[in-house]
Amino acid sequence: MYPQPYPYGASQNFGGQSAGMGRSSFKKMYKTCLKNRNQHVQLMLMDGATYTGFIEYVDQQNVYFAIPYVEESQENRNSEAQYDVRGYQIYRCMFPLQAVAGVNGAF
Repeated sequence: MYPQPYPYGASQNFGGQSAGMGRSSFKKMYKTCLKNRNQHVQLMLMDGATYTGFIEYVDQQNVYFAIPYVEESQENRNSEAQYDVRGYQIYRCMFPLQAVAGVNGAF
């Protein structure tokens, strides 16, 4: 399952003041996302979902995320020595910065 571009309603507040994420935590998450931009990271959301990919861009409200997906050819799936990649796709999605619970860059 791949994320859809911001499926939540705009009026919902994920991780805002009511969930204990104050202004300083919000700024800290923004700086963490900026620091890990263009690196392979695991993005954790407030609802418990995790995604592995790359942070492409961060603004004051959203995190723009890219998830690479490699397609292998069917006939060479069992051979370990050869890698026959048919192609790849990049799934791009956008998450609100308030919905981000953490960024793990240790891969």
